[in-house]
Amino acid sequence: MILDSISVYFSNAATDALGYEHVEGKLYCGRDTVELHFKERDRAFKKSDPETVEFEYKEIEKVVFLGGWFKPKILEVSTTCPDKFKDFPGADVGRVELQVSKKSIVDAKKVASFIDYKHSEAYLMESNDRLDEKRGDLESGI
Repeated sequence: MILDSISVYFSNAATDALGYEHVEGKLYCGRDTVELHFKERDRAFKKSDPETVEFEYKEIEKVVFLGGWFKPKILEVSTTCPDKFKDFPGADVGRVELQVSKKSIVDAKKVASFIDYKHSEAYLMESNDRLDEKRGDLESGI
């Protein structure tokens, strides 16, 4: 069964005892793009607006689902555009780890294969466009 979209909900715990940089959100894999929606719960009196980062499938380098029996379930997302994760708390250069919530574990296991499928679709479309361009160049030169 081929899905059109998958959503994975996550909640990254705060990085210190005061509760700073607690992040909650959703990774949405749609038909044409991947969207990372997140909101930072930083302090009790400071409200932050939800943010959305949008990626094309060709910008996603890899997605890996990590987790064992007694370990937290983590979805590791790497991208070729590291500046898109600049506002995400706790992100490395071009890589972010999302702690998957219990209700999304089944979908999180499917995300890597779904994105691989979308990568192949994007590569096929790009190859067809290049082939049509080359074919047009050859036909106009004859």
